Amino acid sequence: MTPEDIAQSLIDINPKLDRELLIKTLIFAIDAHKGQLRKSGEPYVVHPTNVGKTLAELKMDTTVIAAGFLHDVVEDSEYSTEEIEEKFGTEIAEMVDSVTRISDIQKGIDRTARTFKKFLAYVSKRPQIIAIKLADRLDNMHTLQYLAPERQKAISKETLDFYAPLAHRLGLYSFKFELEDLAFKYLNPDEYTAIEKHLELTSKEREEYIQSIIFPLNIKMNLEQLDCDIRGRSKHIYSIYEKMKARGCKIDELYDIFAIRIIVNQIADCYMALGYLHNLWMPLYSRFKDYIAVPKPNLYQSLHTTVIGPQGKLVEVQIRTKDMNETAEYGMAAHWAYKFNLKKEELEKNMDWVNKITKMQNEISNSTEFLGFLHESLLPEDSYAWTPQGKKITLPLGATILDFAFAVHTDLGLHCLGARAAGKVLAIDASIPTGETIQILQSNSQEPQETWLSMTKTQKAQNTIRHWLRKAITTQSMLLGKKIWQKELQNLKISNVNSLYDADICKAFKVQNINAFYENLGKGEIPLKDIFTFLKQYSDHSYAWSKLKLFNVFSSSEDSPISIGYNERFLLNYASCCNPLPGDLVKGILKSGKGIEIHKEDCKILNKIPQDQLLALQWEEPEAAEREQKCVLRVEATGRVAIEKDIFSTIAKYNALVKKTIFESKEGRVNGRIDLLAFNSAQIKNIEQSLQTVAGIRKVVVS
Repeated sequence: MTPEDIAQSLIDINPKLDRELLIKTLIFAIDAHKGQLRKSGEPYVVHPTNVGKTLAELKMDTTVIAAGFLHDVVEDSEYSTEEIEEKFGTEIAEMVDSVTRISDIQKGIDRTARTFKKFLAYVSKRPQIIAIKLADRLDNMHTLQYLAPERQKAISKETLDFYAPLAHRLGLYSFKFELEDLAFKYLNPDEYTAIEKHLELTSKEREEYIQSIIFPLNIKMNLEQLDCDIRGRSKHIYSIYEKMKARGCKIDELYDIFAIRIIVNQIADCYMALGYLHNLWMPLYSRFKDYIAVPKPNLYQSLHTTVIGPQGKLVEVQIRTKDMNETAEYGMAAHWAYKFNLKKEELEKNMDWVNKITKMQNEISNSTEFLGFLHESLLPEDSYAWTPQGKKITLPLGATILDFAFAVHTDLGLHCLGARAAGKVLAIDASIPTGETIQILQSNSQEPQETWLSMTKTQKAQNTIRHWLRKAITTQSMLLGKKIWQKELQNLKISNVNSLYDADICKAFKVQNINAFYENLGKGEIPLKDIFTFLKQYSDHSYAWSKLKLFNVFSSSEDSPISIGYNERFLLNYASCCNPLPGDLVKGILKSGKGIEIHKEDCKILNKIPQDQLLALQWEEPEAAEREQKCVLRVEATGRVAIEKDIFSTIAKYNALVKKTIFESKEGRVNGRIDLLAFNSAQIKNIEQSLQTVAGIRKVVVS
C-alpha cells in the first residue's frame, strides 16, 4: 500500500483526520526505516503503520497518529527530535521524544522501576502517549513468536503485570483482553492450548446456547417496544483461566464462559431492560452491580447481572447505553480524542488516576515500595464505601477497615480502633463492607503496631505505617541509647565532660551527630565492650582496671540496672526460651539492629552469653496512662471448632501478654477466662472491641 492508500484507510475509520499530515509523516517514516526489517522479515515500517491504524481505531487525532508513525524514528535512525520538531511541530516532537526516552530506559539497569516512573512522568504531561505505547506493545505482542523463548516470557510477564492492567485502568478493555491472551499464550502455553482447543470443540454448542438466550430476549424487548441491540460473545482465554483458578475447577465445569450484552439508547432504558430480563430468568441478586449509579474510576458504566438461563446455566448480562459502550470499548481514550475537547473539570477527572500516581512517585523514593503501589493502583477497584460526610472511598478488593481509615486521612488511620458500619462494630482487620457508610472509631492513645502491616492491603496504608514505625523506633532507640550511655558514665564514675566530648564520641564511633550515636547504641549496633574501651580514658584508671581484671572485659551486668518499659516497647524482644513478663527479674542482651532481647534472670541461656554482652535491667514505674495493666477477660461464646485459636490470634495482634487461660465447654457453649498483662488501657480496649467481632463470641467482660 502507498502512503496515500494507508492514509485513506485511516480516514475511512475517522473522517476527521488530516490527510496531508498523515501522508507527510508516513513518507518520512518510510524513509527513516528504509532497509530495516523486523524479526519476522517484513519491512520495519509495517510496525509504525500498524500502530497508527490502532490509534485511528481509538479515535485519536491526527497529531497522535502522526506521533505513532514516527515513534521509533529517533531510536532507530539518524534523525533527531529537533529535526522532527522542525518538520512536524513541537506537539508531535514531544510525544515522539517521550516514547523514545521510555524505550531507552527499558534497555538499562533497574529497568522496571525506572521505566514506569519515567513513563508516568511523561504521561502526566501528555496522556496520549499511553495510547501510543499500548498500541506499540500490542503490535509487538503479535510478532512475539520470532523472538527467543526467554525474551518471549520476559516481555509477556511485563505485559501481564503492567500493560494489560494499565489498559484496564484506562477502560481500554479491547486492549486488555488481547494483551492478556497474547501474554498468557507464552507464559502458560499448555493451559492456553487446552482452553483454546476446548472453545473450538464446543463453539457450535456454545453459539446455539447463546442464540437460545438472544432469541427470547429479542422477542421480549420487541413486545415491550424497547429499542436495543443484543449481542453474545465467549469470554477471553485468560479470563476463563482466571475463573478456573479462582474456583478450582476444570473448564468443562464452567458454565458462565460467555456473556450477553444489551445496548440501549438512554439510561432509563437500561433499568427497563433489566426488569424485562429478570422477568424472563431468575437473577442472582448477590451478583448484581450497578456501575451506572456508581461508575468505576476509569469512567466505565454498565449494569451487571447474572441470571439462571436455559438448562439452568448461569449467564452474565451487561446492560448499557451506546455512549457507555463506546467508553467501555475505548475507555479514557474516547475522551482524549480531538485534542481533549473537554471542559477543564472533566479533563481533571479523567486524569485523576495519572495525577495520583505522579504525586505518589515523588513521595515514595524506594523503588520496591513504588512498584508495589503502582501494581496495587492498577488492580481492579471493586470495593468502595462512603464516609459519614458522603465521600466515596474506592479501594482494591480485600481492603480492610485500616486501609479505609488511611484513605480518608492519615491521622485517622494512625489512631484507628475499628469502625461502625450497618449497625455493627468491625475490627481494624475486617474487610470493608462494600457500599456501606463507615464511621471510623479512633483514640489518641492508639498507635500503630508492626502487626498492622499484615492487616492492610493498600500501599498507602503500609507506607504510612512503616514510616511511623521507623520514626518511633528511631526515637525509642535514641532514648534507650542515652539511658545506656548515662548508666555507663555513672558506673565508671565519669562526671566531668568537656565541650569537645560530643565531637570525640562522633569521631570515635564514626557517626555524624550525637543522636545518631545514641540511636546506634540503642539498636545494639555498638558492642558494650567498645563503649568501655572508649570510656576508660575518661575514668579513674584504678577503678577501670580493677573491673577489667575481674571480668576480662567491662560488663555493666553487676552495676546499676537500666529502666525499661513502654517507651522502649519496639526495642524489647521477649525471649521464647523463658517467656519473661513485665515485672519479672530480667537481664538483657543487646542484639544488633533489634535492641534488647529480654530473658528471665535465671534463664540458662544467659550462662552461654559473654558478660560484656549483658545488660542489667529493671522495669520502670511508668506514667499512669502507660502503666502495665493486669486484667481479666471473661468470654462467653457458642461452641465451634478453633474458637480458642481465633481468640488467641486476636489478642496476639495487640502484643498483650497472656499469663493464664481457662476454657470450659458445656452444652454447645464456651466460657473462658484469660489473664492478661498489657502496656496500657488502649491495648485492653482494642482487644475487647476486636474480640466482640470474632464469629461466635456472645459477650466479653473486662475486669
